[in-house]
Amino acid sequence: MSRCIYCLKDDTQTLFTKREHVIPASLGSFVPLNPTIIATDGLVCSNCNEKIFGPLETNFIEDSLEGVYAQRLNLQGRNSVIMRDKNFKIERLAELGDKFFDQMFFFLEMKDGKVVPVMKDQIKLKRFQGGSRVFLPEALREIKKDSSVFKKISADMQKLDRKDMAVFAETIEKKDKIVALLHEFGVPYKEKESKERKFEKGEKFMLEKDYTCTINHDIGRVLAKIAFNYFAYCALQDKQTEILYSSHFDSIRNFAYADKGVLRQIIPSISEEPILYEEKIRNQRLHAHLINFLPENGSIVVRMTFFGRPAIYKVVLGTLPPELNHDHFGCGHAFDPFSHQIVQLSQQLPLPKTEDQIKASFGLFKRYIVPK
Repeated sequence: MSRCIYCLKDDTQTLFTKREHVIPASLGSFVPLNPTIIATDGLVCSNCNEKIFGPLETNFIEDSLEGVYAQRLNLQGRNSVIMRDKNFKIERLAELGDKFFDQMFFFLEMKDGKVVPVMKDQIKLKRFQGGSRVFLPEALREIKKDSSVFKKISADMQKLDRKDMAVFAETIEKKDKIVALLHEFGVPYKEKESKERKFEKGEKFMLEKDYTCTINHDIGRVLAKIAFNYFAYCALQDKQTEILYSSHFDSIRNFAYADKGVLRQIIPSISEEPILYEEKIRNQRLHAHLINFLPENGSIVVRMTFFGRPAIYKVVLGTLPPELNHDHFGCGHAFDPFSHQIVQLSQQLPLPKTEDQIKASFGLFKRYIVPK
């Protein structure tokens, strides 16, 4: 019988037709295995997947440090970027000599092993709900004019006043083409003001400086879900899913599913220090999502960090059940959204390459213990 690990309803009460990603799709995809809890696993029901976690993940991608970071990398190839400007705010983007250019949205790219900000041609709009939406002209040009997507974007744009729209382009010629593109969408765009910034060869300037982020309940619930999903996927590989319904995990499931409880289960910290042995050798953080769980003071603790950013999250899943009290209890992986690879962290084993090898690297007792 299928039974949801979040709402605890079984297949006589709810449906199991969707798959649940361990790492949200917005944070990257992985090959040859993209860890998911599929419908036939019977662990996450369709209602929790779509109606509970769907809106939470939308909020996460649009209003958290990690979500906006992923959008700036355009990992999903979306036609636009949305920032809600409620919990995550970029206070200052550029040092280009004029606050006019602070309105620009800077994207990110991986270059020579470093994530660097880049300027791209763009159309920036104010949203009715607050915040902003940034369109890439090349993405708009690919939308078919008779499609529902084209009609929806066109209708939304036409509701805006020209003061709520801004066009940034590398050259005057490109700017004129973007204005012509807006006309195709039915927007009679006319410049309210225009400024230019010429760059000298070798000139350096700051493209991003200050940001603030609040970990509110919705963002905390997504972090809790990622942590519990990872643990559940490990239990699934060991065919020990019955442990997931234990009362030991009631606090984390109630927080993720029903927002019952407080944020005490999510403990954030900031550190630029390398975490893994390989990072310490290189003296730099990997640009990957790191996640592991271990026993700590009688509890099961998950630690996560995303994109190698300094924000580290400690999630308390619950108290340690007696049957899991073992020296090798624990597991850890690095999910690289750039190479799309998954690497096990907790055992000194050959690098898994096939889907079966990667799946076998997940489990409840995959922690490596250094011999004394």
